[in-house]
Formats: sequence, C-alpha cells, structure tokens
Amino acid sequence: MRRELYEMRKLFETAKGVKDPEEHNLEVYHQLVYNRFEDFIRTSFPVFSSYVEGELETIVDEFLREIHTKPLLIELGREFVEFFRGRDYHFKDTLPFLEELLLYEWLEIELFNAPDDASSEDFHWEGKYRLSSTSRLLHFSYPVHRCEGVSTEDILGEKGDYYLLLYRGNTEEVRNVELTEFVYSFLKDITGGMSPEEALECRDLGEDREEVKAYLERFLKELVNFGVIIKN
Repeated sequence: MRRELYEMRKLFETAKGVKDPEEHNLEVYHQLVYNRFEDFIRTSFPVFSSYVEGELETIVDEFLREIHTKPLLIELGREFVEFFRGRDYHFKDTLPFLEELLLYEWLEIELFNAPDDASSEDFHWEGKYRLSSTSRLLHFSYPVHRCEGVSTEDILGEKGDYYLLLYRGNTEEVRNVELTEFVYSFLKDITGGMSPEEALECRDLGEDREEVKAYLERFLKELVNFGVIIKN
C-alpha cells in the first residue's frame, strides 16, 4: 500500500509539473493534463483568455505547479480565480479589469451549475427574502458584463460603478440585469434581513414614494416569479 501511495503521489506531482518526468509516458501524461486544463480555461473564461492570450500559458503553468488542485474541473475553476486574484502580474497594471472579468465569467459557470431552490410564494411587502442559490448581486468598477470584443481603451474609458443582478433563476440561461444604485442597495437590504416595507421606510422618497413603491412591487414580483429571490 505504501508503494502504491508513493507511485500515485509521484504521478500527481509529475502531472502538475512539480517534478521532472522520469519516463516518457509520464511526460506525455503531464502534457495531457496541462493541455486539458488550458482548454478548460479557454472554454470557461473565453473573454478573459482573449485579453491574456500571450500570458495564458505562463499563468496556467504557474497555477498547476503551485496550487493543490481539486479533483473536479469546476472546483479547479474556482481555485484558478482565487489564484489569479492573488497574483501580482505586471499586466494587471494596464488591464486592471481582469480580476473582475474573471470573477464575472466564473460566476456565470457557478450559477449555471448551482442547484435549484424550492419555488417561493407570492410577493408580500412584509415578507422576508433571500437571494436564491442561482442569483448574485454584484458591484464592479468596469463593464465586464459587456466587454467581449471591446478594446482595452474603451473598457478603461468606461470605469465607474456598475451594479448587476446576475441570475439563472428558474430559467436555463444565466442572464444579467444592470441596476441603478438605488435598486441595488434596496435589494441588498431586503436580501440582508429587512422586509421590503422596512427597506422602503429607510429611504427618503418624499412625494415620489407611491410611484417608486409601485415600480418596485412590479420588479420584485418578477424576481419572485423567476426564482431570483425566495422566501426566507
């Protein structure tokens, strides 16, 4: 058993590139593992990969050498995001949106694969709600949700505040909705413990209160119907 464990560890270390391959078949195995993971990164994070095309080989190689990888590709994807966000690559200075872009593309995968929650009841202003497992509220500094095919200069020129609702809900497709800061903060409050009525009372809306409440009610009913927010 000890010998078998040693051989398994040697094979795993060779596949990660930690040790030089001692035999031709292990060298081939290492290349297959590397190629499969690079293909996974290109497929899973296509927009990110397009911006780091000249650096991707180095990034993947360093990740496989330094990280204790998980057995499932989807778990490897999560580790890859954390790895990249923790590295001080020189090109991040000229492409400061890369971390947000990588996170956004990863969340699309995560929400697509997340389990469905039980259906919620009808919307009520006094109810308590939470985000479903297939939804996220996000705040970015760059428009990473619409930068495919966009030049670096244009993305940098649009730096600002972007508030997003990313969701799959009860659909089969991950979608995003760009929110105003007001709606974003309102949703943060009601998914953080407040009832919609309590969150509304915290805001000084003056004469616009009833109009705003009517708009929010329509919007919140849609979110409940789509399974984006569910009863706590």
